[in-house]
Amino acid sequence: MAYATVQDMIGRFGQLEMLRLSSVDGELPDAVNPVPVEQALADADGIIDTYLRKRYSVPLAPVPQPITRASCILARYDLSVGGDREPADQVKNDRKDVVAWLTQLSTGTATLEGVARIDASSSAQTRDRERMFGRHGERGL
Repeated sequence: MAYATVQDMIGRFGQLEMLRLSSVDGELPDAVNPVPVEQALADADGIIDTYLRKRYSVPLAPVPQPITRASCILARYDLSVGGDREPADQVKNDRKDVVAWLTQLSTGTATLEGVARIDASSSAQTRDRERMFGRHGERGL
């Protein structure tokens, strides 16, 4: 499940910006090219998940609005880099802010409202089988 869509990007940054960022050869297309935008969003979702997986079950469902925003900002930065493109200072600062926030989520200094955290105690496993080897190599307990 994607955290954001091409339409989310257009709604957040505008049609003209997305036309510019989705152009492959520098020519402004008639419509937003979804391929590079969807790839940038998928990459952004992967980055977000690396920060969240310690504390939350990923992918998140339903997707909280701040995560959709973060995905859009990270994707916009990726689309702004490379070739003859250089991201504007605002785009760089927005990405920096999102990464700082994701870091806070990963360390627990910030939380996602309405999203259940992974219970650390639930990861403990119990065994119903007899141990193959004891402390000193003997069979059984």
